[in-house]
Amino acid sequence: MPRLEFFFDIVCPYAMLAATRIEALAQRTGHELVLRPVLLGGIYRAVNNADHPSAAWAENKQLMTWRDLQRQAELLDVPLRFPDSHPRRTVEAMRLLCMLDQPHMAGLMHTLYQAYWVDNRDISDREVLAGIAREHGVDPALMDASEAREKLRENTSEAVERGAFGVPTFMQGERLWWGADRMHFLEADLGGQPDTYTPRPSTPARLEVFHDFSSPFSCLGCLEIENIAREHGAELIWRPMLLGALFRNIGTPMMPMLEMNEARRNWGAEDLARWARERDFDFRFTSHFPLNTVLALRCSNIAPALIPAFYRAAWSENRNLSEESVIREIITAQGLDANEVIEQALAQANKDAIRANTERAEALGACGAPTFVINGAYAFWGQDRLEMVRRALDGWEPAIDRELAAAK
Repeated sequence: MPRLEFFFDIVCPYAMLAATRIEALAQRTGHELVLRPVLLGGIYRAVNNADHPSAAWAENKQLMTWRDLQRQAELLDVPLRFPDSHPRRTVEAMRLLCMLDQPHMAGLMHTLYQAYWVDNRDISDREVLAGIAREHGVDPALMDASEAREKLRENTSEAVERGAFGVPTFMQGERLWWGADRMHFLEADLGGQPDTYTPRPSTPARLEVFHDFSSPFSCLGCLEIENIAREHGAELIWRPMLLGALFRNIGTPMMPMLEMNEARRNWGAEDLARWARERDFDFRFTSHFPLNTVLALRCSNIAPALIPAFYRAAWSENRNLSEESVIREIITAQGLDANEVIEQALAQANKDAIRANTERAEALGACGAPTFVINGAYAFWGQDRLEMVRRALDGWEPAIDRELAAAK
């Protein structure tokens, strides 16, 4: 039976979400599951990442990511409550796990996740951890055993050597998958049949799309969103915005991908290509990056029919949207008068509209593109959140959003 390895640390809520499903996934796909406790901080240090990366994120990104985590947990029906303080030290807990055989490790892993992420028990407190260990018939003294220390170091070092840059990480031999939100890819690759969401009759909604041609992620999301709006009878409203201005305003690096460590950046490129294949899009990363898309955005606000053509030109045909001549050629090829479109695009009122879109995106909590907003209330960030968009168009109201709205 082939082996599927699951690298995890109790400190990570995404690893908790993955832990609730990984055993069933392994069983469905005919794999032997091997649990591999690691120290997330050790992995971060090895790949030159901050010990707590999200602490340096812009406020908009922190809030958007936190909402997204809560939404993921809700859709999986997993209780998740942030503890009074986070992150908490988990090194002793991870050592204990290293000393157990697989069945006992699984039981203690789930109890520790419950303690940290649901019950607000401080597992960094050695007495609390010792009590949990005894509940499982485990000698608390094992948390200080030299063998446990060495095993945890070995697991962490091996994870890094094999390409891990965070948790949850899944490995089958040399193949690597990362993220609780990529487990549908994992299951498909292992021969399983991931669940898919089926749209249901819904009340027509208003769908705003904040985007910029400079982003390949925006490309993949925006080429798909028209079909989704049509499926659900939603009113689609394009909101071209200046992504660079948004980044500057909220305090995010102008080119976030270049700020990532090499392993994360390489995985991101592979993931982007995977999504493009899933959507049958001939994706090619432009050789003209970074793109100056101001004129293209202004033109698209005058003639939204240009949006798919601009995205394909930039991210499939490797044409330089920074050049006015290229924009003119695309406009003409779409059967429009390039002089007329550009003249209207350069009008002050149209320039102001793009600025207003950018300011509205920031006010709605956007931290990148694409950002999808349902009925002016629910904002979803990322081309990989289109299933959430579908559900929201069908009437799903995430609990975290209702709670935040009620608190205002």
